[in-house]
Amino acid sequence: MPKFHKKHKHYASVGRPRESLVPPAPEAAEALLEVMTIAACVDGKMEAQESHQLCEQIRATPGFTHLDNHALARTVEGFVLRIAAEGIPARVRSIAKAIGDDIEAREEAFALATLFVLFDGEVGDEEQEFLEVLQKGLHLSDERASHISSLLAEAD
Repeated sequence: MPKFHKKHKHYASVGRPRESLVPPAPEAAEALLEVMTIAACVDGKMEAQESHQLCEQIRATPGFTHLDNHALARTVEGFVLRIAAEGIPARVRSIAKAIGDDIEAREEAFALATLFVLFDGEVGDEEQEFLEVLQKGLHLSDERASHISSLLAEAD
């Protein structure tokens, strides 16, 4: 958990802190929540610490402070059901559509996904594939995605 906070704090210090951005539209905010959920469980498992961190990070993200534990659990459960029914590529297309042309929200979505993928210090094949699908779906350049990933990876 301390490593997660360190990575998040480092990214916030060198990236664009969410507080300085216009809060995303409700659809985009929900898409960011789904991105965090997918990234946290894309490897087929969600560690207790990861689950706790997911909830903590979600509640720290503007637009989600109104969620209580039960609402958050129901929302995440809904995402998991949609992901299982539709698959990750279809959900990424929905996420990109919900975020729209807001480049800051697109970059934040990728950064949040990367942050959760790096949570355990290992990037498995499923996680790497998800980041690649997400990068393409969000129309982020290889250079920009690499920069975001490097910022988070260097905060060990």
